[in-house]
Amino acid sequence: MKDAVKRKRSASSSDTFKRQVREFILSNFLPGEAEKALRDDDLLFEGGIIDSGGALTLICFLEETYGFKVLDEELFPKNFASVNHIGAYVSKKMKAKVASTKRLVCGKMN
Repeated sequence: MKDAVKRKRSASSSDTFKRQVREFILSNFLPGEAEKALRDDDLLFEGGIIDSGGALTLICFLEETYGFKVLDEELFPKNFASVNHIGAYVSKKMKAKVASTKRLVCGKMN
C-alpha cells in the first residue's frame, strides 16, 4: 500500500514539474501561443522551439525554481529533449535533493 501511495505522489510531482516547465517554455519561447501548441513529447531543440541560448535560460529557470544545480555531466539531450524528459529529470533531481536532506538531518540527530 505504501508503494502505491509513493508512486501516486511521485506521478503527481512529475506532473506538477511538467506543468511548470511547459508554462515557462510557452511564456518564454512561444509567447502568445495556446497551451495546445506545446505537447509534452514535442522535441524542443530538434523542433526549433529552444536554441542553445534558450537552453541556458531554461537551465537557469530550473536551478532557480527548484533549488538544485544542473551539473555539466547532466547536460545530455535525453534530460532536456522534451517537457516529458525535463519533468523526469527534475523529479529525479528533487528526489535526490530530498534524500540528501534526510541524510543530513538524520546524521545530525545521531
